[in-house]
Amino acid sequence: MSTPRPNSSTDSSGGTTRQIRLAWAIHALTASGVLLGAAGLEAVVRGHPRTAIIYLIAAMIVDGIDGPIARAANVADALPGMDGNILDLVVDYLTCVMLPVAFMAYFHAFPPGWTVVLSALILFTAVLWFARTELMTEDHWFRGFPAIWNLVAPTFFLLRSPHWVNIVVTIGLCILTLTNVKFVHPMQVVERRVINIAVTVLWLAAMLVLTLTWTTTYLPLEIVLVAAPAWYGYITIERTMRGDP
Repeated sequence: MSTPRPNSSTDSSGGTTRQIRLAWAIHALTASGVLLGAAGLEAVVRGHPRTAIIYLIAAMIVDGIDGPIARAANVADALPGMDGNILDLVVDYLTCVMLPVAFMAYFHAFPPGWTVVLSALILFTAVLWFARTELMTEDHWFRGFPAIWNLVAPTFFLLRSPHWVNIVVTIGLCILTLTNVKFVHPMQVVERRVINIAVTVLWLAAMLVLTLTWTTTYLPLEIVLVAAPAWYGYITIERTMRGDP
């Protein structure tokens, strides 16, 4: 009868010591999004939009990689006392909703008189979306617009889009948040996964370059900022029209 090695001993939490340490490290990675969000908020308050966008992008990268890592490491089984989904939702509400709303308010995405109303509408509809018990379909499409204002706010800013465009898009997305219209999760939806991930990477890359080179404009990169959401709009309509549950 062999003696188990110390780093493979089973803990009462549900996994081996090594698995538990790895699980905590992955949860810490997810939780680091709060720190990035807080730093982004500080940048907004100090009037530094470029710095705020960089923190937003960093938070998006963390949000994109922590889920696949957690699933590969079976974090839920190794550390059943921690709910990674709840942790992710808490972080996402800060980085995907509150920080972008502050960004749009401070850097005048909307005309005077509209800012408070639209900010409240975003915060209200987003928190209702996060509380849904069935956020996803069985094939991992989101039900309703998944409150990814962290992509919307920098796009408004970098494209210098007119106030009326920002108002129309914002109201439309807030309405879609409370619907069952299907929006893609680029990392989890198997259908066209490579294309969807590539589009997302291009969108973030264009956003980063335009941020670093602000106030210089580059038409090809600005086209990417329009084409990427247009692609997602197309597959959203296609998937929703299909009528699958």
